[in-house]
Amino acid sequence: MERIRQMSLKKAFFSLTLPFLLIAFFLSALSVWGIGELMGTYGTSIRIEDGTGVTVAPALEPAVPPSWYRVLSLLQLLFPTLFVLTAILAADLLFYRLKLKRPLAILQSGAERIMRHDLDFTMPSGSKDELGQLCDAFEAMRQELANNNKKLWRQMEQRKRLNAAFSHNLRNPVTVVKGSAKMLKKGLSTGALSSHQAQDAISLIEEYAGRIESYVEAMSSVQRLEQLSCAPRLTDWGEVAKEMKESIRLLTQDAGYIVESRFEHHRQSVWIDKSYLFNVAENLIANAGRYAKKRIEVEATVWQDELIFSVRDDGGGYSQAILDKGAQPFLRGEGGAEPSVHFGMGLYVCKLLCEKHGGSLTLWNEEAGAFAEARFRISKP
Repeated sequence: MERIRQMSLKKAFFSLTLPFLLIAFFLSALSVWGIGELMGTYGTSIRIEDGTGVTVAPALEPAVPPSWYRVLSLLQLLFPTLFVLTAILAADLLFYRLKLKRPLAILQSGAERIMRHDLDFTMPSGSKDELGQLCDAFEAMRQELANNNKKLWRQMEQRKRLNAAFSHNLRNPVTVVKGSAKMLKKGLSTGALSSHQAQDAISLIEEYAGRIESYVEAMSSVQRLEQLSCAPRLTDWGEVAKEMKESIRLLTQDAGYIVESRFEHHRQSVWIDKSYLFNVAENLIANAGRYAKKRIEVEATVWQDELIFSVRDDGGGYSQAILDKGAQPFLRGEGGAEPSVHFGMGLYVCKLLCEKHGGSLTLWNEEAGAFAEARFRISKP
């Protein structure tokens, strides 16, 4: 039977039909001969002689043939037809069972599962005939659909991360711009704003507006976060520290906690991508501000070929999931202020930007709260 299962459909059909037809012809000949022998005493019958053909032999014919004689005459014609039809039916049933039943069931089941968008299965062929090849073609189509779905899902996930990071990272620059605008408005209304202070506020707004514009252009040109390019430039560290202090002040001016910042340096110039540094710094401070109770400590140190930026808060610390899994996308801490407006992307973006700048992001809990340390390589690329 296994040999027939591996045959082509046409060859298997003839291989199964021929033996059944031979048996049917043999039984037909036997029935005709047997009935002819029984009828020979009463009249004309059909006999097979010497294997040369059918001849009509005379026989004694009674005046009134009995009823069973007429029945035998009818059976002599019906039996061959019945044997041939039975043989064909039996061959067809066996052919269906051996060659068609299992492949058709596999194809029907596979088509139904594909219609339900369920591609987590396989379609074994089991044979090398035409239906087996069709099952193999369906299996290849299923694998291609599954691969395309996975690829589409990855693209959607990457786009989701990109959109979430885009929305998340715009919050801090917009907050700084709003803070500067609020300070200008308040100073102008009270008359306490000097021209130098107004100029500084306008310069800060212009700088952050440029940052937002550059960020939008950068995010519009990539399909996933990993495609963001890092472009370090030789920058005066003193000016960077001054800008960062002002940014931290504006970012936390309406917060209900105290921010202490310390900036140390042992060199005048660093190779740094300011957008990366400010993005990481603002994200870490904003994240700490969600959990801090009374104070946040910010420290930035330039030592040898690294810039080390750390943020410490007196909150409840990072959740065990974050400590175990690290900075993963859409992984949020427990509690915190305004959890519904946060995407769980801040720490992941910080980790990604630090690594693209040749550094790293480290998170741990201290007795007083959470501690985050971001490192950037600042040597000439």
